[in-house]
Amino acid sequence: QKMTSFNAFYFSFFILFSVGYGDITPASKFARMLAVMEAVTGILYVAVLISRLVSLYSPLVREPNNEP
Repeated sequence: QKMTSFNAFYFSFFILFSVGYGDITPASKFARMLAVMEAVTGILYVAVLISRLVSLYSPLVREPNNEP
């Protein structure tokens, strides 16, 4: 079956969100490796994005003032 642009988007979306219905599967070892790399990259991207957003909105810690 030929990979159309919609099928590629569909496959990529479900790889990134780790659902993986299994209706579209990579045929070659190279394609499987790329799918795994996309899944890992997607997870790391989301983790970095969330940690960046949390660090932007966390309150600043002030150092105590030791003056009398």
